[in-house]
Amino acid sequence: MRKRLIIFFSIFLLIFIFNLNAAAQSELAMSIRNHLLVIEEYDGLFPENEDVNFYQQLKEFYDQRYYQSIWFQGAQFRRDPEALVEEIKNSYDEGLNPEDYHLEYIEENIKDKNLFAEGSLNKRALLDILLTNAYLSLASDYLNGKIDAEIIVEDYSYQPDNLEAQNLLELLLEKKDVAQTLQEQLPKIDNYRKLKQKLADYRNSEKIKEWPQIDSGGLLAEEAEGQRVAQLISNLSAHNYLNQGQIENNDYFDRTVKRAVIRFQMDHGLKVDGVVGEKTLKALNVPLDYRIKQIIINMERWRWLPEDLGSRYIYVNIADYNLKLYENNQVIMEMKTIVGQEQRSTPVFSDTIKYLVLNPYWYVPKSIAVKDKLPLIKEDYTYLKDNNYSLFKYTGNGGLKEINPAEVDWSKINKQNFNYLLRQNPGDQNALGRVKFMFPNRFSVYLHDTPGRYLFSATDRSFSSGCIRIENPVDLAEYLLQDQEKWNREAILAEMKKDTEKTIYLNNPIKIYIQYNTAWVDSLGNLNFREDIYNRDQKVINEYFKSQ
Repeated sequence: MRKRLIIFFSIFLLIFIFNLNAAAQSELAMSIRNHLLVIEEYDGLFPENEDVNFYQQLKEFYDQRYYQSIWFQGAQFRRDPEALVEEIKNSYDEGLNPEDYHLEYIEENIKDKNLFAEGSLNKRALLDILLTNAYLSLASDYLNGKIDAEIIVEDYSYQPDNLEAQNLLELLLEKKDVAQTLQEQLPKIDNYRKLKQKLADYRNSEKIKEWPQIDSGGLLAEEAEGQRVAQLISNLSAHNYLNQGQIENNDYFDRTVKRAVIRFQMDHGLKVDGVVGEKTLKALNVPLDYRIKQIIINMERWRWLPEDLGSRYIYVNIADYNLKLYENNQVIMEMKTIVGQEQRSTPVFSDTIKYLVLNPYWYVPKSIAVKDKLPLIKEDYTYLKDNNYSLFKYTGNGGLKEINPAEVDWSKINKQNFNYLLRQNPGDQNALGRVKFMFPNRFSVYLHDTPGRYLFSATDRSFSSGCIRIENPVDLAEYLLQDQEKWNREAILAEMKKDTEKTIYLNNPIKIYIQYNTAWVDSLGNLNFREDIYNRDQKVINEYFKSQ
């Protein structure tokens, strides 16, 4: 009898405790709901000095779970908030600001001895929301980047996953290891990891020191001497290109200094001549703080890209005037490119090359026709015939009629009444060369050959009207058509001599990423910087660091 009473009492006690916990959880759920309503009313700017930027997604998430706590279970934590705190602190190594993730608020409150006291219900509710928002904000920033690229770069194109926030929140529930879940959202590509290591080096004064500025003046070359050479030597030493202790004369430009200048020029995409001219001087004088920001925003650019770039793809770096073809993460082909001028900049986007065209026609965009071609035609309309152009007039309803340029009174034609289409026919003079690679997109950008091959010898190659001219188009065509027996290299070259347009669809379309990287680590482990030819870095920096 006594044993039965003990069992009965134990069961009664468990039920009583369960009901107490259930009641407490119910009260906590109600407090979470009420706090979310207040946060929504304040557009996420509650409590003071905190920004619950994902409040809409959190409201939907908590609502689906009847506002049950994510982080608390009775009088203890359901999952370890310290793991989240540690990862928030580690976000500094990713170029992010830990204070963006409620760090101070969370650290202060999870250590509060009265957190689980009866009168701290509202504190636990708000902490639950901010812990979840901190996790989601950090996971999203790791996965997609901190800022919206399309806000910063007008010609950037990216389509985010609308369900991503909810998917990331589900991962929080499914997995116990919060830190691992967050780490899995970071880019896995080596380019990102290498930049991260260089960021640590540039923040470490033992490795890279703040370098002195070099006064402006004339060229500095071998055998130069004086104060500006002394500044140059100190600058290169701080950059870690030179061991100043091995220099016999600290104000003399010797061969050791020249070799250091050449290494610097190679890592900065400059003319490699060992002479400090205007462009080399400008690059040497970019402050350390700016270089650190440049590394960080280029890490951000990798976060903007898809998690998986594919087993084979083409990667064009606009700022480096370079194209690389990757297979299984290895570069199997590389070539120089020519990209858009500053006022006709090449856009950043990704797509899929579906076909190529041999001996293409060039249908001149109206903007180019009226700005570049019309003045030449007005001067002498035989320019059209001499350069293999046909002239068409719009006839209404989208119709076109080929006409003789001699029939037009060009003295009366201007930008407003230009009602013509210029088409350059296939041939050696064609602006697109002998082949173009097509990935239809809203920018009307593609890769193509060029008759102006001498331009590839230039260091700075922003000469085009937005499309990308490539150095070795036949090599790329041969690679893309390697699975079509009919189209070996000899057949491609033979077809190019016919001056007849020929479209060939790829059996295996290939992804292409056209990006803008001004900092990266090369295959030798050297950190490279490039000039911000379109002034895009500064726009990203202004947005990225605006809250710091």
